[in-house]
Amino acid sequence: MVYKEQNECNYSILIPAYNAAGTLGQLIEKIVKLKPAPQDILVVNDGSADNTSKIARNAQVNVIDHNSNHGKGKALRSGFKHYIGQNYQGFILCLDADLQHPPEYIKDFLDYAQKTDFRFIIGTREKKIGQMPWHRILSNRITSLIISLITGQKIYDSQCGFRLIDIEVIKNLELSEDGFQLESEMILKAAKQGIKIGFVPIPVVYNQAGSHIGNVADTLKFVWLVVRYLVRKVTK
Repeated sequence: MVYKEQNECNYSILIPAYNAAGTLGQLIEKIVKLKPAPQDILVVNDGSADNTSKIARNAQVNVIDHNSNHGKGKALRSGFKHYIGQNYQGFILCLDADLQHPPEYIKDFLDYAQKTDFRFIIGTREKKIGQMPWHRILSNRITSLIISLITGQKIYDSQCGFRLIDIEVIKNLELSEDGFQLESEMILKAAKQGIKIGFVPIPVVYNQAGSHIGNVADTLKFVWLVVRYLVRKVTK
């Protein structure tokens, strides 16, 4: 599958947000100062109970509001659907609303995409105890190893949501997950289509915003995702 060459400036930003009023305004302030600037900024407010939507609208960025909380995967899928419906051409840069993905590293993603043939690039964090909670390190190492074995590609950080993806890649992925498992689903289905996945180093940032990931529940959902994927692969 061949994709068109893209200009490094041709990118838009997609931010899934849930109860992010404490950080979203600061994040958008940082983004609007970036060079090269994004063509568009879209916040998908996933049923927040705070002022997330109001802050995004006051910042004059595009907003999609979910009436209730469906999960990060659903928020990302809503954003992808929006850009596909707009016949957008270029890259989609996904990052979280909690400032754990420093926007100043976006240029590293763009530079890497311009210098290589990669059309799906993921941030990879250094996993050291003291910088990242030990249970997140363990979870990330296990899920990344499993996905590496399935895809035949070395996946350094399967759980990182800081990603740059060509819209043409997204168009060809039949995504269905609503939760955090969508990020693993994207890797599995892109690799199945022969898409090579690149990685860009990013810092580990943990702040008072915390994480919405439920360790046990989301691990079980990941296992179920992998089982379903392997069953479909064997039966087809």
